Amino acid sequence: MKSVTVTLLVLLLTLSLWGVSGRMHPELQALRQTHGLTHTAPLENAPPLVVFSTVALGGFSGLIADFLWVRAAQLQMDGQYFELVQLADWITRLQPRFPEGWVYHAWNLAYNISVMFDRPEDRWRWVRHGVELLRDGGLRYNPSDPNLHRELGWLFQHKIGGTLDQAHMYYKYAWAQEMDILLGGRAPDYDALARAPQRRAELLALDGVPALLDTLRAAGVEPLHYRPLSPAEWRELAKQVGDHPAGIAVLNHLRLRILTDHYRMRPDRMQQLEAEIGPVDWRLPQAHAAYWAWSGLPYAADFAELTLRRMIFQSLADAFRHGRFVYDPEHDLFIPSPNPDLLPYVMQAYQEALAEFTDQGAVRTAYLNFLNNALTILYTYHRLSDARLIFTELQERYPGEVDGRSLDAYVVALFVDRMEDLSEMEAHAFVEGGFYQHYFWLALGETERAAGYERLALQAWNRYMVPRLDNPEWLERTGLPPITTIRTAARQQVAETLTTPGPR
Repeated sequence: MKSVTVTLLVLLLTLSLWGVSGRMHPELQALRQTHGLTHTAPLENAPPLVVFSTVALGGFSGLIADFLWVRAAQLQMDGQYFELVQLADWITRLQPRFPEGWVYHAWNLAYNISVMFDRPEDRWRWVRHGVELLRDGGLRYNPSDPNLHRELGWLFQHKIGGTLDQAHMYYKYAWAQEMDILLGGRAPDYDALARAPQRRAELLALDGVPALLDTLRAAGVEPLHYRPLSPAEWRELAKQVGDHPAGIAVLNHLRLRILTDHYRMRPDRMQQLEAEIGPVDWRLPQAHAAYWAWSGLPYAADFAELTLRRMIFQSLADAFRHGRFVYDPEHDLFIPSPNPDLLPYVMQAYQEALAEFTDQGAVRTAYLNFLNNALTILYTYHRLSDARLIFTELQERYPGEVDGRSLDAYVVALFVDRMEDLSEMEAHAFVEGGFYQHYFWLALGETERAAGYERLALQAWNRYMVPRLDNPEWLERTGLPPITTIRTAARQQVAETLTTPGPR
């Protein structure tokens, strides 16, 4: 009986001291703010569990988090990634102001857990979860942390936009479809979104909107859920509202709210980014990598700024190599290909980085690699004026590389030296460029010249693909699309070229 009494007294004393410590926490937090002992303001508008973890637990939350980090490290070494999910979730709730916790959790989801599944749609679910964790959680509580902006951009640039994951084409297509239906194409109508009512009350105050919403609801359509809609839902909603001004206002209101509330992107910032780095296709992951890197620049300095600027010009360079695509969701067609029109914007981004970071040899090397890659693409796409511009830049900045050779001789040397080491994107661009030249000269009646480029494209495809045929994993991850698919993209590019006036 005595032991039970003692136990109850100890428990009551513990709870009392715990409550007192919780009540003292706001005062201690204020003192930390006054004396500059904290780098962040108290949490506002946080979920109840996060508030409990950070306020009621007070200093105990740090001790608990330390224990969880030790356990997480052991699970990581043991490869028990699923067990890490719940553990990391607890850590981020206990320490929402600790950016590394969010990065650790997102990386585990997008890289470690996703690859444990065979089906692309299952992998994509976990990759998306990693993106959403950084975007909706990490940046919510740490909006001025440049590293979180870089990590979020990295998931778009590397995990979704890269080729290391076997399911990378599924990720690209899924994201393109999602953005296309939301934005209505390459980019949103910035003027329409700027005029769109931001709040529900503003929308309901417009003439005809309440009656239209009643009609939609009577038809079983509820448009004001502010969640991403499927392609079928968007098509049905657009069909129901038609061309009525009230319906257009509803659609623009929805696009604005979903873009800002769910994807946490601001149309005015998207438009400003395009004004600075050139027109981007927001259906591509490279555009979102550039957006999040650019959004982090105001908070970055020194090396952090360099890494963000590097992500911007690397994303632009990737968009140049693969920033245009033939897209037909009804026939499940998605063929990425080069976008030579981005050339001046990519060159400008590299040149600005070179001027700002004069002591960074890596930036200079990256620019050389881009110029060489761009030269081969432009040459095969018969963009000879742009190819000469690139060659002049090479002569001025890298005279040792050119070594007095002519444009034709230098391009031939690039093809011969690099054929075995081309990346998937470079090989794709080279093969499609060969087919582009084939259809271009065929349209001009130069049949022999056209046949030569066709042979070149076929030989390049075979030379790149044959070593991969005996390695299914390597083939799936870095293999090229079928010849017929690449031909289709090249033929469409030629058709657009021949109907567009201007020098080539």
